Amino acid sequence: MSHKYRVLHLTHDMGIGGTEQVICQLIRNLDTSKYQCDIACIDGEVGPLGQQIKAHGVNFSVFHRQPGFDMALIRNIRRLLRSERYDIVHCHQYTPYVYGMCAALFTGAKVVFTEHGRFHPDSYSWKRRLVNPLLGFCTHSIVAISAATARALEHYEWFSARAIDVIYNGIDPALSQPAADSACARSDSGVPQHHLVFGTIARFDTIKNIPMMIESFAQVHRELPETTLLLVGDGAERQKLEQLVAERGLTDAVVFTGYQEDTATFMSMIDVYLLTSFSEGTSMVLLEAMSTGTASIVTSVGGNVEIIEHEHNGLVVESDDIAGCTQSMMRLASDSDLRKALGAAALTVFNQRFSVSTMSSRYSETYERVLGLQ
Repeated sequence: MSHKYRVLHLTHDMGIGGTEQVICQLIRNLDTSKYQCDIACIDGEVGPLGQQIKAHGVNFSVFHRQPGFDMALIRNIRRLLRSERYDIVHCHQYTPYVYGMCAALFTGAKVVFTEHGRFHPDSYSWKRRLVNPLLGFCTHSIVAISAATARALEHYEWFSARAIDVIYNGIDPALSQPAADSACARSDSGVPQHHLVFGTIARFDTIKNIPMMIESFAQVHRELPETTLLLVGDGAERQKLEQLVAERGLTDAVVFTGYQEDTATFMSMIDVYLLTSFSEGTSMVLLEAMSTGTASIVTSVGGNVEIIEHEHNGLVVESDDIAGCTQSMMRLASDSDLRKALGAAALTVFNQRFSVSTMSSRYSETYERVLGLQ
């Protein structure tokens, strides 16, 4: 194919998070004979994931959004769309979408908007109620990463339900680590080899509700002292979490690793993956856990219940239900056969529904449709 269609992924930044991972996965897995993808960040930060993909030859444009509604940013994005002759501007999250939509007017670039998740608690905005139906009318494709996210776009953002497609996130399967490597990683991290490890890999943000898993683990650890909680990641909440761990007398039982690029190594150390968020779209790290056959406990929010079916490929507890989470953790800690069965079912579901090839194929179909190639 001689002609390549040019796609600009417009996002806040390329730091640490699920949105950034989706962009990276798309760029790596879309047909390079058909699409050339670049990235533009409106908030001035390329970030760790951005640096990784930049090293593979992806072009970056970095803007510095000013407080208020930044008209200069719209002009700068429009100038970029015209000078580089982009066929599609793929906007990730609402704020980049507003700026990208305004900038794309009269440039010929088609607009694709993906909503990757919702704030907690969700809320209405009268400004969006007035503006969003018009924005939606001018948008060539609106995508939500879960059915729950799609319902929120309709309910809180006033987009037409008929205009929203659901495309679940997908990832490359995490590579399994040999037992010797996992044992070495445990030793390097100070995790006893014989301990059962609960763990999470996350951005330390209030929406992830990591205090819930710490409180639950405190009760489990009192009953089962040969257990460890592994917290992989970093963020604004880290100091608060470390203080809570100290207050519960868990300093020797909870391991903070900080931000880690090699998440597969740390996932291989985890026997039970925990996701206790107040809100989720399609958690990329939950998919990573599933791809390794790891049993999971998740809260019944957002896309979690579209991914994990209680008692089939994981356990589901109510949001902020510490007692329920404790009970589920005790159950999996005491029943290795159940852990194996749930993990095996999780791997099957992952292979059927959440592979990166499935996600990339769906987005490629979306691009072809908006470009009039179908």
